[in-house]
Amino acid sequence: MEAGDERETTERLLDTAEKLFAEFGYDGVGMRALAEEAKVNLGATTYHYGSKEALYIETFMRRFRPTNAERLRLLREAEAAAGGRPLPVETVVDCMVRPPFLSGLRHPHFHALLARSLYMPPPFLFPILHKEMRPHMVAFEEALIRSLPQVPPDLIGMRMMLSMGTLLPLAAHLGQSRLAEDAKLMEVILQELVRFISAGLQSEPAVAADSRPPLPRHPHPPRARPQPL
Repeated sequence: MEAGDERETTERLLDTAEKLFAEFGYDGVGMRALAEEAKVNLGATTYHYGSKEALYIETFMRRFRPTNAERLRLLREAEAAAGGRPLPVETVVDCMVRPPFLSGLRHPHFHALLARSLYMPPPFLFPILHKEMRPHMVAFEEALIRSLPQVPPDLIGMRMMLSMGTLLPLAAHLGQSRLAEDAKLMEVILQELVRFISAGLQSEPAVAADSRPPLPRHPHPPRARPQPL
């Protein structure tokens, strides 16, 4: 197989896997059905990825890792320009949500896959996801703590998780509509999203810190599922 043909095959497999895993989940997609949908022979799927688990991980990381890297790049550039001063909250939030929002417009199936993977992760994925996400979550949380000294740190962490629950379905929905073709409209919606999340981050706590238990600050791997007898 020529190098160009091989790249085309792997991209077609990944694109198809992204669509099917997003719609049906890990357990709902068989390798044979995936190969048929991608119009490749079944041997090509095992040749390139070895197993469905490896294919799922590669499908997920293909977009997740560069999107996270872009978020962190934007944050570090903004911090360098600020010369050590705390950033405006909306600047931090824009760095946090702009790359995944734009990625969701370009690849709506990926955001559906991301949402499914966050809420119903295959057992093998969550430790990988947690390892990938945590350094980025910590970087943004630390930036927001500097910008919002009046807000308890654990509440900032919780509100960051809530913000992703706002971002993911919105970007996936817009990406599947014709509205995504209107770049000016998408920028307006993104700015409104940044303003909405920033207002929530800066708002007064619903319950005072001394009247509640500590809140979870980062996603944690789920408890192991019981094995059938």
